Amino acid sequence: MKSIVCATDYSSGSVSALKMAHVLSDKLHAKLVVLHVFDLNIALLTPLSMTYQKMENEEFGKHYERLEDFCKAHIGLDSSAKELELVVRENPIVSEAITDVFIGFDALLVVMGTKGTSTLKNLIMGSNTTAMIKKRSCPLMNIPPNLSSFSLERIGYATDYDDGDIPVLSWLVKHLVAPLGSYLHVLHVHSMGVEAGEIQMNRFRALLKQKIPYKKIGFELMYAQNISDAVMQYLERGEVDILMMLERGKKETFAHTNMVKKIMRKTAIPLLSINESMVQ
Repeated sequence: MKSIVCATDYSSGSVSALKMAHVLSDKLHAKLVVLHVFDLNIALLTPLSMTYQKMENEEFGKHYERLEDFCKAHIGLDSSAKELELVVRENPIVSEAITDVFIGFDALLVVMGTKGTSTLKNLIMGSNTTAMIKKRSCPLMNIPPNLSSFSLERIGYATDYDDGDIPVLSWLVKHLVAPLGSYLHVLHVHSMGVEAGEIQMNRFRALLKQKIPYKKIGFELMYAQNISDAVMQYLERGEVDILMMLERGKKETFAHTNMVKKIMRKTAIPLLSINESMVQ
């Protein structure tokens, strides 16, 4: 059974992430794995001591109960629900624990909030999403706080018209777009002339049609010198519910990690980021 991992710090900023993860898991018939990571942070005790083990067990119990209350309050599910799995992990490195759970549950993606509160050793959800992007260890959907719509009908994909986009788009269609019955909107921002942009778009569209036999795909070509500003203008039109961006490490392209983080900080819709190495 497929799984969706939602990492939470119980904050109000992570409520929207939990709700989106719940909607995704329901639509995709996947198990929802809700994870909380804590740091015991007891410097004077060794992990082998009885006192440490007792305190660790108490913390696990406390956080499991709190995690269950959090899920009950916001999605109406508790540990008795077969579609829900509650997981509590102790680890001072949050991104490491999330990656371990992602791999352990063979999950499709991780859902996290872009903002959170300091808990224990300043485990701030916002900084952890940035850490996850840097690690590039799993597809990561970042959910802005106070998200009002959990629609999955229209998914945008920002492309460089690079052939490396094809396997990523294939992954996206196979695992999300087609199972959800969504419309896929492929966007490219071009800084050259109109003719050159249209030639690139037509070539890429023909290649995509050959490789991915999915009918509900549209294309848009925008002309601008500043890519991130153009993307924000595109998003402000409200024509897509989720935007996916690929990371390759190139500068001033859709695939640049800093561009992904910049858009993540500004956008009011979910942003799905993935590293191309994960789908090759």
